[in-house]
Amino acid sequence: MPSDDEFDYMSDNFLAECVKEDIRPGLIHNRTQQRTHDIERKKKVTDEDNKQQNRPQRLIEAERREEGLNEAIADSNRGFALLQKMGYKPGMAIGKSGTGYVEPVRIVLKSDRSGLGRDAELKEIAAQKLAIRKRLMHKREKATDTQDYRARITRKAAERQIEGDLRKSQRVCEELDTSKGFDEPAEPWFWSPRKTQAADDKEDEDEPKNQQDINREKGDDSTEEDENISEEIEFEPPEKLEILTLYLRRTHFYCIWCGVQFEDEKDLQDSCPGPSRDDH
Repeated sequence: MPSDDEFDYMSDNFLAECVKEDIRPGLIHNRTQQRTHDIERKKKVTDEDNKQQNRPQRLIEAERREEGLNEAIADSNRGFALLQKMGYKPGMAIGKSGTGYVEPVRIVLKSDRSGLGRDAELKEIAAQKLAIRKRLMHKREKATDTQDYRARITRKAAERQIEGDLRKSQRVCEELDTSKGFDEPAEPWFWSPRKTQAADDKEDEDEPKNQQDINREKGDDSTEEDENISEEIEFEPPEKLEILTLYLRRTHFYCIWCGVQFEDEKDLQDSCPGPSRDDH
């Protein structure tokens, strides 16, 4: 019969062999690991409960609003009771001819500080931007040599005037947007750029040497689908001025050429000769 020391030695060797053979990942071998595992699991459950209990108020309100909209109108509702007395049944369209709404008008909450018609105005601006980009792409596809680029250099005097009108429009747009409480421009270039006059002068000097413009005039850029046009075509000052002029007229009823902010759309149409410098 083995002694106590020999028995302990044999037991230790037996346990060591068992551990060596069973080395599956994630297997808990002792009570310390088990206790650590239980603590981490409980902490994870507690964190998840706290996350659910401390959700932002806006999420809670949105969920309650969605639940309320998904519930059918109860018979105890006075308006619904009046409809039923007039022959209305759930699922029918309202109106004398039965061609009206079937479902209640959905509630759309407005959380920003922009005007009610600003989204429609920005959609009109986006449509015009896409049309201008298509026009520029079509023009650049026709360019097969550097003649168009040289012709553009000879028009620098007219372009300087356009750039001056653009900078003036940007300053006016920033003032009018800020007065309406807009925190940022609808397009980054709608407001005056934040850079020094020295940087502006350097940019004007470097513009005739812009190799990217030369390559585009040669037709080196490939044609993409409509959804990729916005990433390829960069607006030049004439197109920027055209878009910004439309924005000022639609959003603020302001004409940069008249230098006047009119009362409304009708006043603008009646008193302003047109949307361009040539009209004035």
